[in-house]
Amino acid sequence: MGHKISHIMSSKIEVIRICEYCKKQFTARTTRTRYCSHICNSRGYKSIVRNGKLEKSNSETVQLLNTDLEKIKPLEFLKITQASLLFGISRSTIYRLINNGHLDIGKFGKRTVIRRCDLESFFAIPIQDVTLSTGHQFPGFDNCYTITEIQQKYNISSGALYLLIQRQGIVKYSVGKFNYVAKQDIDIIFNDVRR
Repeated sequence: MGHKISHIMSSKIEVIRICEYCKKQFTARTTRTRYCSHICNSRGYKSIVRNGKLEKSNSETVQLLNTDLEKIKPLEFLKITQASLLFGISRSTIYRLINNGHLDIGKFGKRTVIRRCDLESFFAIPIQDVTLSTGHQFPGFDNCYTITEIQQKYNISSGALYLLIQRQGIVKYSVGKFNYVAKQDIDIIFNDVRR
């Protein structure tokens, strides 16, 4: 008799779940049901397989890039694409540095090559003598903030910061993937604001 009562009571319990595919609420038969219908079950499974393939493809790409990097690191002369991969800068940045006379190139037939040591010395030493496309002399990495550093130090959003830089006429220096601003230009503004 007690067994019949527990069976009747358990059948009246409704299991409310959220479908893992369509995200709609539904009444499930068990606590382990993941999808509201056969269609969502099928689509969810296909999505899992597709995402698995994407992850595998992405990890293979990363592995290839790392393998390529290991092959490139010992090379003394680099093609533009290899230099871009090794230093994490765009090809257009490398060509801009070449066109501005900051890097020497060598030609082997149609191939353009750069000495790795030239690139290393360009990025390792503060480039006090470099005049960038702004026409202003770059004050060196030690005397500059990146945009992210300014945001963190002065707790300002990127939009507000760019507006401030524009309004104040502050010079931005683009080196590789990053924008730099002279520390003295920024510190003066924020010290004036805080007074």
